[in-house]
Amino acid sequence: MAGLQWPHWPARLQQPDWSVALYDRNGQLIDVQLARDEQWRLFYQDETIPARYRDALLQFEDRYFYQHPGINPAAILRASRDNLWQQQIVSGASTITMQLARLAYGKTNRTVWQKGREIWLALQLEWHYSKDQLLVMYASHAPFGGNIVGLQAASWWYFGRAPAALSWSEAALLAVLPNNPGALFPGRRSSLVASQQQDELRNKRNRLLQQLAKAGRLNPIDLELALAEPLPTRPDGWPHQAPHLLRYLQQQQPAQFRFDSTIDGTLQQQTQQALQRHLRLLGQQDVANLASIIVDHQTMQVLAYHGNQTLNAQAAGFVDIAQSPRSSGSILKPFLYAASLDAGLILPTTLQADVRSQFGSYSPANFDLQFRGAVAANRALAESLNVPAVRQLASFGVSPFKDLLLQSGLTTLTQSADHYGLSLILGGAETRLTELTQLYAAVTHSVGAQSVTVPPLRYLQQPPSGTPLQLPYSIGAAYLTLQALTEVERPDSEGSWRDYSTVQTIAWKTGTSFGLRDAWAIGSNGRYSIGVWAGNADGKSAPVLTGGQSAGPVLFDLFHQLPSANWLSPPWQALTELNVCKADGFPQRLGCDSELTQKPKAAQLQLGAGYMRQLWLDPTGRYQLPQGCVPGVQSQPQTRLVLPLAMAWFYQQQHPDYAPPPPRWPVCTAAGLPASSDEEQIAIIAPVSQASIMLPLQSDGKLGVAVFRAVTQDRRQTLDWHLAGQYLGRTHSPHQMALQVPSGQYELVLTDAAGHRLTRQLQVVRAEFASSRTSPVQP
Repeated sequence: MAGLQWPHWPARLQQPDWSVALYDRNGQLIDVQLARDEQWRLFYQDETIPARYRDALLQFEDRYFYQHPGINPAAILRASRDNLWQQQIVSGASTITMQLARLAYGKTNRTVWQKGREIWLALQLEWHYSKDQLLVMYASHAPFGGNIVGLQAASWWYFGRAPAALSWSEAALLAVLPNNPGALFPGRRSSLVASQQQDELRNKRNRLLQQLAKAGRLNPIDLELALAEPLPTRPDGWPHQAPHLLRYLQQQQPAQFRFDSTIDGTLQQQTQQALQRHLRLLGQQDVANLASIIVDHQTMQVLAYHGNQTLNAQAAGFVDIAQSPRSSGSILKPFLYAASLDAGLILPTTLQADVRSQFGSYSPANFDLQFRGAVAANRALAESLNVPAVRQLASFGVSPFKDLLLQSGLTTLTQSADHYGLSLILGGAETRLTELTQLYAAVTHSVGAQSVTVPPLRYLQQPPSGTPLQLPYSIGAAYLTLQALTEVERPDSEGSWRDYSTVQTIAWKTGTSFGLRDAWAIGSNGRYSIGVWAGNADGKSAPVLTGGQSAGPVLFDLFHQLPSANWLSPPWQALTELNVCKADGFPQRLGCDSELTQKPKAAQLQLGAGYMRQLWLDPTGRYQLPQGCVPGVQSQPQTRLVLPLAMAWFYQQQHPDYAPPPPRWPVCTAAGLPASSDEEQIAIIAPVSQASIMLPLQSDGKLGVAVFRAVTQDRRQTLDWHLAGQYLGRTHSPHQMALQVPSGQYELVLTDAAGHRLTRQLQVVRAEFASSRTSPVQP
């Protein structure tokens, strides 16, 4: 109908103001917006009206509709006789086509001249359209009480279902209601008048049902049941289950009035109830907003969409958080991990340094402000450690990683790589919940479908028009990344999940933005991917807001309401197995104890030598015997994990069983034989800056001190400290020295009793001059 050219008559019938409506995957109305003319008028897209309503309408309004040309001459003669007899208009003799013509003109005086215009328009309508098209037009514009216009709106408003699902009683009521639209709910009239009007309406409906039965449309049982149905009660209101999604779709397709979505209406309601439950608790922690999206990643269809759930109207509930850029926190770490696997820079098992680190003026720290010395790459991801991630990004490159994220479908990275710097991996960029959930779902989809070409996220049942997503990660890297994420510790309420063999496998990741403003939790099981955001829409921070404790419980609550799904099968054709040393996770060498790990098949390893060393020990195993040191003493080789001093110092606090390499035979030390070039003897573990050292100002305005900490290979060694040629003192383990000197350039020298020496050049600055050279530690 929309493509036909209308004759010259009022345009209101041609292009009325439709309400914009959203339907779920089963055709259930889940959200609707008032039309611009403040009417509820739902677009009716079918080519015919339902049979029950058609039969009831024709029986009541126009039995000869399919026979006449738009007017019924016999009815006109009868109406003219009655009107002349009564000296007023008591009968209009209007056919359905004439009523449609009257609806086209709107409110007008009922005059003979106007009736003539309507007759002429009815003839034109009959000339241009089929009878079925005319019935659809009438059903789309008939008044049904208040500001309810059209069969589609009336059916959903009064009965909560589509017109095709109406019972005989409901169809008959809607057939007679336009004859007196205000009779169903008479408003403020007296209860007696209201009751009389409703009785008249009921009687009119029942007479129509009896006429339909007499005409053979209803059998006696159907008639009895239809007559027993009560009139509908006053509706509670229109459904508004997905207002943010409806607004988003309308922005994407402003000419569209009906959206048939992929949303599961039941799941949408269940999700809303779950979010409300969690908001009651989060509200006590100054968290006012939640957003979530659930995706079937096999089909990439969105099953539930809540752009912003709030407990009160003051919480900026109109903002669609799901589509709004928010600080990413650590939620991007899995994609750096996958990219590093593909680049051969890591294996899941390789030890990564987790020590105090300095990158120019940037010194990252883990969220718990602890260091682990060394941690396997997959554990660093599972524990979301910041320092290994920043070091990994420094190795991979900020610019290449940003380009990968853009290829992955993240559209908010509009600044240069230099703008983000290494903080990109810790929340230095903004992302959208929809795009992040799409990316996590796409990675899982790629493993299940064995393809890096992934359909875009689908909101509507019609085939997606967007370009398929070409993931820049191999299937092998995607699988290994998801496997690492299955080991992420679950929230406290899920603390015993490993004790149950039937618990579903979920790969998930959290993120918390700088300033505690955004909390993320996104995860996938074998079939579904869910994204959750928690925080305040206005950007206000919350003191206890974290991804694990604020968004994580919501994520798992939503997974519990979904069917369990089998976890992904390993894509063996995309993986290669190799032996690695158990102790450091690098490829097997020096006869170390080994275990199997996997890597992406196409990855070309670019790993360093690892941390396994072959030591030559005396028969007691208490001393090292450098070659040529003690002739005649039989030495024995031993392959051991030997970490750099700073890594070893932190690592041993987490692993008391770690044994540093034994000292050299005393005779070798006395003989002055040098240590091997890779044998570090002294290391400074704090501060880590190789350039500027900032001396803070105390509350009283006096200059504070910088405390240096050092470690030695031989824990029994003493250290002598010199600064700019001045002797500062001697320390025993643990080695600490406080420095307080004017701003300037200095040389710090540390020596041990065995003659080992460490030199560092320092630039000391006062706090008020340090802002351009240093940056605070970020969690």
